[in-house]
Amino acid sequence: MLSEIKAPDTDIVRKAVDFVRSVSNDMLFNHLMRCYYFAELLAQKENSKADREMIFLSATLHDLGFTDVGRGPNRFEIEGAHAARRFLKEHGVADDRTWQVWTTIAAHTWDLNLFKEDEARITQLGILYDVIALPPEINLHDVAEVVRRYPRLGFKRGFYEMHREELDSKQPYPHRFHMCTCIEHQRNGKLDIPDPQAWLDGAPFDE
Repeated sequence: MLSEIKAPDTDIVRKAVDFVRSVSNDMLFNHLMRCYYFAELLAQKENSKADREMIFLSATLHDLGFTDVGRGPNRFEIEGAHAARRFLKEHGVADDRTWQVWTTIAAHTWDLNLFKEDEARITQLGILYDVIALPPEINLHDVAEVVRRYPRLGFKRGFYEMHREELDSKQPYPHRFHMCTCIEHQRNGKLDIPDPQAWLDGAPFDE
C-alpha cells in the first residue's frame, strides 16, 4: 500500500530531493518522484529486501542528463550518470555506492538493469512503469494516488520533446546499435524499429 511507503529518512535522500527539485522543471521532477514510488510499490509487492536508499537515489537522479547539470557531448543517460555520481561524491557517499548508481542510470535506456541486482532491476521497473506501464501490474488505486501526488503535467508530449531536443543538440548522435541489430538491418532491411511516440501514447495514462 502506498500509505505504508516512506522515503528513506537519510541526509543524502533529503539533499537529492532538493537537488533534483532545483535543476528540474515540474514535469521532470514529478516523473522522477513517480518512478521512485512505482519502484517502491513493486518492491513492496515482491517483499524485496533491496536497499531502499539506492533505489531512491537511482530513480530520482536518473534523468539529470536532461538538465543543465547533465549537459555534455555523450548521450543523456551517460551524462546524467556522470552528474549523479558527481553529486553523490560531493556529499560523501561511498565510492562503491556512487558507482552502483552510475551503472543503473547509464544502463536505464536498455534492458540491462532487468538482469542485475534488485536495486537496479526494481528501479528500472519503476521507470518503465511510469513511461509505458510495463508489467508487472501495480494496484490501480495506488497508481492513481501516485499520479495525484505527482501529476503528469503533459508528460507524454513533454517527455518526447525532451528526447527530440537531446537528439537535435548532438549531431551526429553518439549512439550505436547492437551488433546483431546492425546485421539484421544489413541482411534484409526488414528490421522493425518501434515508434517511441506510440510507446508513450500507448501508456494507460491520460497524458
